[in-house]
This record gives sequence, structure tokens and C-alpha cells, in this order.
Amino acid sequence: MISISILDSHRARAVEILQDLPVWKGSHRGEAANQVGVLGEVIVREQLSLRGVPAKPIFTTSHDLELSNQKRIEVKTKDRTVPPKPDYECSVPRYNHEHQDVDYYIFVSLQRSKNSDDTSLERFQTCHIVGVANQRMMKERGIDRETGETDPRNGTTFWTACRNIYIRDLASLDYAVGQWKKT
Repeated sequence: MISISILDSHRARAVEILQDLPVWKGSHRGEAANQVGVLGEVIVREQLSLRGVPAKPIFTTSHDLELSNQKRIEVKTKDRTVPPKPDYECSVPRYNHEHQDVDYYIFVSLQRSKNSDDTSLERFQTCHIVGVANQRMMKERGIDRETGETDPRNGTTFWTACRNIYIRDLASLDYAVGQWKKT
């Protein structure tokens, strides 16, 4: 896992993008989802660039980033109040499968203060890039969760059907970058 302090420059870039981004139809969290998603995408794109893998932003519902080898990446970002742990799960809502055809998922957790009423991007202090999964990994290691199902381990009730994968089952960003540089 890579943990990054969120900078004002990350927030400023996200605000620029958010000005022209519609709230996607079917979004569970509306504008808050856009904030979380775009901030995660901005930081992932920067981290890929720093590692020598430029990614073109797409900002559509089909995928978020595209590598020079045409591989498509979807960044899935969660809003958390605690640092992620290996036994936490990352989610891909099943309704995304209707319109997304991606090669890789990069999973991100944005950490915020637990008791904050702030709705601005300032509430997020740390970005954790928890790992990467390709479609094969999601199929082989993923766990299907149904709408309304409650996870007995943590009490989470799923608002939509999704496929989850444990953080411990993901590849690291640096491993994925090494593989992408070979192609």
C-alpha cells in the first residue's frame, strides 16, 4: 500500500475537473461520489506519472484512465475514517459491469476525520493506494455481495450488488507498474 499526504495542489486539480463533471445517473452518493472519485483519480494519475507510466484521463463512465498501450483503468475510491487494513474489502458495483470494459482496477481509500461535518475536499488528509486487480483476479478472488446483504464481520449492509476483493489479494501499484512497463 502506498500512502500519500493529500496536497492543496491535488485538491485544486480535482476542483477544476469537478466544475465540468456531471453527476452520473445512478450514482448512490451524487456530488460526494464525484468528489471522492476525482480526487482519487488525480492522485493515481500523478503517482503513475512519477513512476514513468503516463495515463490519459478519460473521465467517462466507461473508464477513468488509459495507458499508452491502450489498457483501460478504472479507479475505485472509497471514503474511509480509518487507514485501510489487509482484511478490508474493495468494491466494484455490479451495475458498473453494464457499461465498463476495463483491464485493471486501481483501488484507493481517501482517509478523512471521523467527526467532521466538512463537505469540501479539505476533509481528506491521506490517500492510500491499496492495490491493483485485473479482471482475472476479480473473477478468481472476488466475493459477490448482494443488495441488502449484511457482512457479519463488520456490519456493513450493501446498498447495491457488488464484487468485492480483499486488499490482501491485490497486487501492489509498483508491481503493476513494472508489468505495464514491460508491454
